[in-house]
Amino acid sequence: MYNYFMLMGRLVKDPEVKELADGKRVMNLKLAVNRSFQNMKGEYDTDFFTIVFWDYLIEFAQENLKKGQPILVKGRLQTQKEELANGYQLAYPTLVGERIFSFSNSN
Repeated sequence: MYNYFMLMGRLVKDPEVKELADGKRVMNLKLAVNRSFQNMKGEYDTDFFTIVFWDYLIEFAQENLKKGQPILVKGRLQTQKEELANGYQLAYPTLVGERIFSFSNSN
């Protein structure tokens, strides 16, 4: 069985890195991905994704990635669970990045 995604798009803003209470670092990348087909108005829509990265790719991203740069991201979907105040369980998918492939930003 497979659980993976691959997205190619442009960085919406520079990588955001946060340090958690336990000392681990986490980074969120915001990626704009253009759709390959036109909508009913004849325009191309853009989808925006937030991808979470842990530890080992953070240094690479901070040194090499900038807003507007085209990148390709490979990763997996992970289910996050949260309990609401009323006792209900909320489950939602998170995109967890495992690889980053960067391209030159010469256009």
